[in-house]
Amino acid sequence: MITDQNDDIALQHFVEQALDKLDQIENILIQMERSTSPCTSSVAQVYGILVSLKESASLLELTSISLVADKLGKVLDQVYKNEIELTNDLLNIIIDSFDKLNEIVSNATLSDDYDIRIITLPLEMYSKPSAVKPAKDVKTAPKEEPQLKQAAMPQTQVDMPDPVPDPVPDPEPEPDPDPDPDQEQVPAKNKNSRRLTPAAFRKKYGIRKDIDLASNSNPLGISKAVSNAVVNIAKNFSSFELSSDDSLKYELAKRHEVPEECVLTASGAVEILDLALRLSAIPGVDHVLSYEHGLPEYSSVSALCGIELLRLPRGRNFSPPLDQLVTTANKNTAAVIITNPDVPSGYGIPAEELATMANLLPERTLLIVDERYIEFAWPEDDYSMVYFLDKAPNLVILRSFTWSFGLKGVRLGYALMNSERAQQFEESRLPHPISPLNVEAGLAALTHNEFYYSTIALIIRGRERVQNGLKELGCTVYPSQSNFIMFNATIPAEELHARMLEHGFKLRTLEKFGLPDLLTVSIGNNSRNRMFLAAMKNIL
Repeated sequence: MITDQNDDIALQHFVEQALDKLDQIENILIQMERSTSPCTSSVAQVYGILVSLKESASLLELTSISLVADKLGKVLDQVYKNEIELTNDLLNIIIDSFDKLNEIVSNATLSDDYDIRIITLPLEMYSKPSAVKPAKDVKTAPKEEPQLKQAAMPQTQVDMPDPVPDPVPDPEPEPDPDPDPDQEQVPAKNKNSRRLTPAAFRKKYGIRKDIDLASNSNPLGISKAVSNAVVNIAKNFSSFELSSDDSLKYELAKRHEVPEECVLTASGAVEILDLALRLSAIPGVDHVLSYEHGLPEYSSVSALCGIELLRLPRGRNFSPPLDQLVTTANKNTAAVIITNPDVPSGYGIPAEELATMANLLPERTLLIVDERYIEFAWPEDDYSMVYFLDKAPNLVILRSFTWSFGLKGVRLGYALMNSERAQQFEESRLPHPISPLNVEAGLAALTHNEFYYSTIALIIRGRERVQNGLKELGCTVYPSQSNFIMFNATIPAEELHARMLEHGFKLRTLEKFGLPDLLTVSIGNNSRNRMFLAAMKNIL
C-alpha cells in the first residue's frame, strides 16, 4: 500500500512538472512562430526542456511519452544542426506533436494505449533528408561565401570598404499588376502586408475540416480510463447486472468532502433542476427568478413545471444583479437560479457574495447555483459554494461531468444539498435513473486525476492567451472564469462568424441568448488557439 502511494505521488509530481515543461516549450514556440527567422538558441532551449521531459518519463517507465519526446528531440536536433529547415509546415507539425504529447501526459498511467505512430510518423517523414529541401550551406551557395568571409575578418584589416551613405527612403511601391490570387489587398496604411484568402489560410495551417470552437468540448478529448471502462462494459452488456449509483455517490462525497447523504446523482444536471422546481413550486402561483441573457433551458424547465421564470436586467460586464434578486424575491418565489460561472459571458461570482445572498432570501426560496463550469474558475475554492453547504439550508448546487471530465457524450450530473432535501428528492423520483454505463464512466473519470488536472491547466493557460490575443486585435473581451470567452469584434458578429467559418473555424453565435452582436469561442488546445488567433488577425 505504501509503495502504491509513493508511486501515485511520483506520478503526480511528474504530471505537474511535465505540464510546466510543456508550457515553457509552448511559450518558446509561439515566439518562434512570430519571428521571421527563429534563432538557433530557441531551438536549443526547446530541445533541452524536451530532453529533461524524456528523462523524467523514462524513470517512471512511461514508454509512449519517452518515445514521442525522443522523436521530437531528434527533429529539433536536425533543425539546430541545419540539416533540415524550420519551415512553417514543420513548425505546424512540431506544435501539433506537442499538443498530442500534452494529451499523452494527461493520460500518463495509460499512455501505452496510444498508437504513437500517428504522432511520430509526420516527424519521421519530415526528418528524412530526401523529403525536405536542404538548408542553405556555404558549399552550395558560393555567392554568399565572400560576404561570410568578410564578416569574419578582424576589424584591423587593411582594405576597408567605403563608408555606406545614409539610406534614402524608398519610393511608394507601385501597385502589383498581377497580384497573387491567394492574397487579398489591404488598406493603404498596411501596404507592406497582405491577407491570405480563406483557401490559402486553410492550406497554410493544414485545415481540412472545420474546427469546432463553439461547443466548449474538452480540448484533450476523453480520458483513456473512461474509454477503457466504456469498452469493458460494452463487451458485457448482455449479462451486465443493474447496479446502484452508491459507489458514484461515495466518490463524489469524498471528492467534495461532504457527507454521502448530501449527494444526489442523475442523468444530467437539468434533471435535478426539474425535480427541484416540481417539488418546491406551486404551479400558477409561484415563480422563479433569474436574469436576462441566461440559459434558455431554465425557461423550458420552468414552463414544463407550470411556473413563470422572471428575468431581471444584468449589471456591468454581464454581472448578475444579486441585490435586485434579493429585493425582488417574495413569499411566492420558489427559487432563484444563478449560473456560476455565467453562461454565455463566463463571468465568475465570488462564493462569499452568493453565501450572503442565500441568507437574505425568504426561508422557503431555494438558491439553485448552477456550477457546471466551476472547475475552470481560478482558484475554484473562491467561487464554488461547496464550502457553504452546511451554512445555507436552502442551497442546491448543480454539477456535471460534461466539460472538465470530457463526458459530453455521457448524460451524467449530480447535485449537492443538505441531507434532508436530498432524501426528499431521492424518494420523489423513479428508481434506477442512471445507466450503469454512465455510472462506470463517471467513476473512471473521478479516479483519473492526471487527465482532470491537465484539462484545467490547459484551459486556464489557453484562456489567458486567447483573451490577450483578442484584446491586441481591438476586440472587446468580457472577463471569463469558464472554458470559453465572450467577445465583440470590430466588425459585425454575423460577418465575423461567416468569415471565420470560411477560414475553418466554427464560433458560437448568441442569438438565442438575445445577444446578436456577440460571439463566444471555446478554449482549445495550443494548436487551435494559435490558429484561431491567426485567423482573427487575418480577417481583422
